[in-house]
Amino acid sequence: MVVAIAVMSKNFIEMSASIVLRALLSLMLTAASASVLAEQCEPALAASIDLTPQINGWGINKQNHRFIAESDAGISPDNVAKLQVKWVFAMPKTKTPHTQPFITDDTVFIGDEPGIVYALDRETGCEKWQFDADTTVRTALRYMTYEHHGQQHNLLTFGTAGGEVFGIDPLTGEQQWRILADDHSKVMVSGSSIDHQGVIFQPVSSWEAMWAVNPFYACCDFRSSVIALNPANGELIWRSYTIQEESKLVKKRFLLPDQYGPSGAPVWSQPTLDAKRNRLYVGTGENYSSPATDTSDAIIAIDLSSGEMLWHQQFLASDAWNVACESPFDFNCPTERGVDLDFGAPPILVTVDGRDIILAGQKSGSVFALDPDQQGQLLWQQKPGTGGKLGGVHFSMGVDQAKGVLYVPISDRSVDILGDNPEGKPNPSLHAFDIATGRSIWSTPAPDICTDAKGRTVKRCHPGLSAAVTVTENLVFAPSLDGHIRAFDAETGASIWAFDTRGKFPAVNARQAKGGSIDLGGAYLDGGQLFINAGYGTFDQQGGNAFIVLEVADQ
Repeated sequence: MVVAIAVMSKNFIEMSASIVLRALLSLMLTAASASVLAEQCEPALAASIDLTPQINGWGINKQNHRFIAESDAGISPDNVAKLQVKWVFAMPKTKTPHTQPFITDDTVFIGDEPGIVYALDRETGCEKWQFDADTTVRTALRYMTYEHHGQQHNLLTFGTAGGEVFGIDPLTGEQQWRILADDHSKVMVSGSSIDHQGVIFQPVSSWEAMWAVNPFYACCDFRSSVIALNPANGELIWRSYTIQEESKLVKKRFLLPDQYGPSGAPVWSQPTLDAKRNRLYVGTGENYSSPATDTSDAIIAIDLSSGEMLWHQQFLASDAWNVACESPFDFNCPTERGVDLDFGAPPILVTVDGRDIILAGQKSGSVFALDPDQQGQLLWQQKPGTGGKLGGVHFSMGVDQAKGVLYVPISDRSVDILGDNPEGKPNPSLHAFDIATGRSIWSTPAPDICTDAKGRTVKRCHPGLSAAVTVTENLVFAPSLDGHIRAFDAETGASIWAFDTRGKFPAVNARQAKGGSIDLGGAYLDGGQLFINAGYGTFDQQGGNAFIVLEVADQ
């Protein structure tokens, strides 16, 4: 009893100290923010924007390595514990930020849910300019240069929930062009673009899998594609469909609209560039309607010059599914009643011991290594997760090419709100594999703070690692659905640092920011700073609107 009282007293003292420290920190940040607003947040001149790229694009490079050299990151095992909040920007009317930043020496470009793109001063978080796209920014903001009529031009591109692709001037925020990526009524742009030799390569997806829950919707006829665009005006150069045949009438129905197919096979993520072979690689999702095709849940190789599909390798057949399958009104559910196990994460192209290998992680919880010279022939396979519609590999793996190591986050859930989980115990976790052989190097369970002392599940808290990981030579940054960003030792998998983004932060734009579950693009590192979106309010997760910049103290 005495021991119990002592422990309770100690916990109370520690908790009280923590509350006091948080209050003091909040006051300090509020004062600092007020000072910034009063002294530094006058609109800056566009000429003050340095366009030297430091972080550019979803995959950090065009092969989707998600790797940043420690010398560039400025964050190491020796100083990671010194990371402190530098500034926070509150994204208005946002609960689920989708965008990933473009970061230069002096400017950070981000987008929000209402569709505003901001150019923010990197030192203070103060706004330089803003642009209104009218609809949610869903992709990374990607910078490129191109030549037109003998002159060099700068361009910032991104895609939206409304299915548009924008090209704007990164110095001023002025629109250069705006195009609809597909003429389908439910088109969406969710995967980030890459560019190569003056051409933009943009994946195109849609909302149709969600619309299918309406029994009066004629499901389904959207075919996903990758498009090549002219950066000077946004004009289409070529379009490569993931399903070769057009959708047609499959079943006539009485009173309800007719059914169509095949459809779907969406590309949700950034393509992977293989300049040596003049190719792109993309991963696809499920079919939306019957009949199922052999290009759903697949890795596809596309010719850069023509858009021709060169080969495809499917890893789950007959996965035709839409949201109607999880509804009592399942009239639009395909006859296959698939399991929705996409390749939502982008493929990775890596060279190890002189050999090129494609790495692909699936929501099934499986990881595959493919041979790009043998039509995507399987080299090895591992299954670190049980998977599920919200499980397995979600948004991106990462690699250290020099060490030949692949790092895999797993987002398994004990309860999948989109349907039943596969058999087996969920395994939210982080893994390291030898790229050449597939051998497991280490495996670390995700820390679980989502169960309280009485064994009850904390509301809107999940331990899964759904967001993309970011890798240096010595650290793996793995954000969690529980709202923490954590750094793991790259050699052992041990968790060595964590920062809790949940709760409220004073923001430099005279608002209060709120953190929450971390999903999608994960962390970006440069010059001793860490940049991250906190809050993702879908799928029983904690929403938020905080764009947080941490910096190594005394940097």
